[in-house]
Amino acid sequence: MNSKLRSTKEGLIYIRQSIILNLKRPNALEGAKVLGKPVIINVNHIGFLSHNMDGNVTFFMANGFEISMNVFHNEAEEVFNCAKAGLEKEVL
Repeated sequence: MNSKLRSTKEGLIYIRQSIILNLKRPNALEGAKVLGKPVIINVNHIGFLSHNMDGNVTFFMANGFEISMNVFHNEAEEVFNCAKAGLEKEVL
């Protein structure tokens, strides 16, 4: 996968592992790590897109997880909106 972010017609978002800064559930005892492969998330499980306390672009998930990424906010927003609309989009 050469793209940083990619949306699919099915409403999925692929996030390249190397751009993920942090994947955590702040109000839980255990954390989570991502190793190797892209993270695939369903756009309907994203609560909202914003910046976290460290200023990183973050998908805040409905299940309480936060996925912080090293991308521009407008790139993440564009892929998020395309996934919601069922359109394919890649951010290189």
